[in-house]
Amino acid sequence: MARRRRRSKVVDMRGKRPINIDLVFFGAVALYICVICYMAMNTEHIAGYEVIAGSLAVNHTYTGLALREETVYTAETSGYVSYYAGEGDRVSGSSLIYTIDEKGEINALIRQNAENADLTDENFASIRGNIRSYMNEYDDMDFSRTYDFETSLQSSVMDLMNQNMLESLEDAGENTMFSRIYAGNIGILEFYEDGYEEVTADTVTEDMLDPSEYEKHNLKKELIQAGEQVYKLSVSENWSLIVPLTEEEAAGFQQEERKFMEVEFTRDHTRAWAEFSIKYVGATPCAKLDFNNSMVRFADLRYIEVEFMVEDEVGLKIPNTAIVEKEFYVVPREFLVEEGDEKGFMKEVYDENGQAGAEFVSMTIYYADEENYYIDPRESDFSTGEAKLPMGSFLIGTDSQERSQIGMSRTLQGVYNINKGYTQFRQINILYQNEEFALVEEGTSYGLTVYDRIVLNGEAVDEDEVIYR
Repeated sequence: MARRRRRSKVVDMRGKRPINIDLVFFGAVALYICVICYMAMNTEHIAGYEVIAGSLAVNHTYTGLALREETVYTAETSGYVSYYAGEGDRVSGSSLIYTIDEKGEINALIRQNAENADLTDENFASIRGNIRSYMNEYDDMDFSRTYDFETSLQSSVMDLMNQNMLESLEDAGENTMFSRIYAGNIGILEFYEDGYEEVTADTVTEDMLDPSEYEKHNLKKELIQAGEQVYKLSVSENWSLIVPLTEEEAAGFQQEERKFMEVEFTRDHTRAWAEFSIKYVGATPCAKLDFNNSMVRFADLRYIEVEFMVEDEVGLKIPNTAIVEKEFYVVPREFLVEEGDEKGFMKEVYDENGQAGAEFVSMTIYYADEENYYIDPRESDFSTGEAKLPMGSFLIGTDSQERSQIGMSRTLQGVYNINKGYTQFRQINILYQNEEFALVEEGTSYGLTVYDRIVLNGEAVDEDEVIYR
């Protein structure tokens, strides 16, 4: 008899595990955080900026080319030279400038006697006065004045030595091989040449405006040949300074119709007035400053640094990063139509039968000049999403049968205003600009006002973009 199989009572406990709700929740939170972090790192952040009124610190310091009436004198004979006047001295026809000894014997005698010069108490008092004046005016930030002091002190000592030299000349008596050379005119004495002595405002070239390649040659020598340059005189207090400008600066001064300019010389912080005019040197606009004084203080310089004493403009201060350029259609002003509070234009349309008619299209005016209104080419109808005035559309005049076709465009500079929570282009007129900020005109039509909020990074947005969500 077959054995009866017994049923197994072992229950299989392997089955589906219950869902871990905590793990799912924290996983979802982690995924959400990762998505937020990714979006934060890859999304352009839109920051706002509040427009404020103020002035912009503009650097009005320039370096100009000095043009003077200068005469260079040459030696008539060869020989050994001794000098009796200092650089920067005002001389006349009776002033002894230098002597030439063709053999050198008398010149050696003069130098030997000059080394034995005795200084009086009055001489020492004069030298001490010069030193005391220099110490009172010393400035660590203007070390160049140290060299001016050195030159002045050397000139004072030379004047004292000259007294002994002149006595030695009388003791030496007459000698046909020894010549005394007196100043050829009245003027300021200098012992250098640079090749610019005959340059005028009409003959100056663009390369002369750059001081980096400038070379100045000392004319003082112990032995000189006949025909060589030996000294020069600046003979007139009338002189000019040619100062390179930017196109914007030149246009601003011309708009002001400026005729005179007060300047401060950075070398000694003195001020002077000059006749002012704009002159082009090649393609470079320049300010031409004509002075009738102060030449004596700068006869040793060809390039002079000055600061224009002009008042900085006051306007609306905005960061340069907010400034953008946008292209607009231009429409003649005579085509503007106003219906209630709306402004727009009469657009030529055609019905199903091809009959021409006119339809009023309201448009946002972004700027207006004397001849045209500026409208956005991409302004669209909210109901259809189509451009209100696509290129090629015709506008009809209300008081005449004149027509104007949409298509001519121009570019404006501006910023995006976000007062209403979305971006609106506002045109600006820049008065001055530095590396970080621009000063724009206040009170312009369709422009900015104080406390307006604008997009700090203008290139990151577009027109009608919602900012606050």
